[in-house]
Amino acid sequence: MKALLGILAFFFFLVVLILLLTGSYIYKVFRNIKKAARQAAEQQEQRYREETGRQRSQYSQRAQKPYEANGTNETNEPHKTTTTTGETIIDHRHQERENKKIFDDSDGEYVEFEEV
Repeated sequence: MKALLGILAFFFFLVVLILLLTGSYIYKVFRNIKKAARQAAEQQEQRYREETGRQRSQYSQRAQKPYEANGTNETNEPHKTTTTTGETIIDHRHQERENKKIFDDSDGEYVEFEEV
């Protein structure tokens, strides 16, 4: 009877030990996932701050000197385009600004919204 009780106690402590080790491993994994998610959110927030700061400085410089070309006092020639419907589009942007992509590839696809 004592031998059986000893074997049961041994298996009980073995199961408790396995549960504790498994629980601590799962806890560490969840903690690492939470840490990685927090770091990714901080990086995204930092990129957003850098981008908006760049835009603010870009637009504040443009407001101060709207037609300066590359730090000189030369004015940009406006680029005029006439559409097939007869509308004239006048573009005062610098050539490098004119051809710059507005959206990143990661922004997704533009879908025109139609109200039903």
